[in-house]
Parts: sequence; C-alpha cells; structure tokens
Amino acid sequence: MPDYMDQDTACQALTTDRDHLLAAIEADLGGTPPEIHHNPLRPEPITVTDLVVHVSMWDEIVLAVLTEAQAGRAHWYVDSRWETRDCGRALNAGGVAAGRLLPPELVRDRFRTVRDALITATASVDPGLWHKDLPFRHSGEEPQTLAGLCYKVNMPEADPTQSKVYQHASVHLGL
Repeated sequence: MPDYMDQDTACQALTTDRDHLLAAIEADLGGTPPEIHHNPLRPEPITVTDLVVHVSMWDEIVLAVLTEAQAGRAHWYVDSRWETRDCGRALNAGGVAAGRLLPPELVRDRFRTVRDALITATASVDPGLWHKDLPFRHSGEEPQTLAGLCYKVNMPEADPTQSKVYQHASVHLGL
C-alpha cells in the first residue's frame, strides 16, 4: 500500500513541485525555456505558459475537490465518468486553449494565486479529518479518506509509474 502522506509532507511536496514550475517560468522569462518532457496536448507543441495554464487548471480542480470534500460533498471530478482519456484530453485542450487567449502575465499571476491557495487549503485541513472516512465514495482504490482522495487527485496523469504524487509540474518538466 502506498504512503498517502501526512498533510505536512503533502504540502512540502506541493511547494517543492510548484517551485520547480516557478523556476521554469523565470528561466523562460530569461530567454532559456526548459524542455517539457510530457505534452498533455500531443502532438501540438507546448510552451511554458501552456504548462502553467495546464497545471493551474488541474490545481483549481484539486482545490475544488478538497473544498467540497471538507463540506461532505463529492466534486464532479471524483465521478468515474470523468476519468476517461477523452474527458482528460478535452479538459486539457480546452483549458490550455482558453489560457492562450490571456496575457502571459495574467496566466502567471493565476498560477501563483492558485498555487498558494492549494497549499494553504491542504495545510488548513483539520488534522482529525485527514484520515477520517469520507461521507461519499471516490472512484479510486485509495482509502476513502481525505488523505486517500488528495493522493488520488494529486497523481499526475502523465506519470506512468504512479509514484510521483503531488509532483505534477515535475513530471511534465522531466524532473
């Protein structure tokens, strides 16, 4: 059984991972964009800005899943009907296409805001709720607890090893 992480470890993993994306943003702004190893839109090319939009979109979904779970409700994303390759591709393509319509500085600001909100929300979960049974079922094999749900929704779709939980940006950056 995998380690579902305590809140502090999860927050540290999120922080470290999103700091890798902040470094990629800075490198891109400095004229040396990093290589992106996994393109969620393949075969279409992806930029650092596209990756920032992609990670931000998923972080917003994860934040909503966490918020709803703490209120005792299942978010639409934990319904197995959304866990198809077609749905994932549609969300990725639509999210990145919408982000391309925005000025890059707004995309970066969105990322920073969502990054901070997700880390703060994860850290703010009542520790008594972290391993408590959820009042609904999520679609994964993980424990039906908030820790298990967070593990499930923070597993990057691009990670074939299923071992890089809370490392979404790092998977795409090949770290």
